[in-house]
Amino acid sequence: MSYQVQMIELMRQRERLLARCNSQRGDVTALTRQLEGPFAIADRALAGINYLRQHPVVTGVLVALLALVGRRGWWGWAQRGFVLWRAYRAFRDSGFKPGV
Repeated sequence: MSYQVQMIELMRQRERLLARCNSQRGDVTALTRQLEGPFAIADRALAGINYLRQHPVVTGVLVALLALVGRRGWWGWAQRGFVLWRAYRAFRDSGFKPGV
């Protein structure tokens, strides 16, 4: 085989490999688009974990609340929380200013 024939064959092989790379790049792009939602959820979960690591008091309060809820049942606590939340919103929206 002459040098020119070898070079032509190498160029053809290079073109085939480049086309294959482009095809695979498109496949990877399609797969990552499908995983954007799950990755976003995982990122938010990790951000929450990092927040709890940086704020140990919040973690302690959450553990204490879970211990209370576990003993008395979550439905009763959810009702109390909803009532407190509505009372807070009503008070906030009333425009009351202490000391005025």
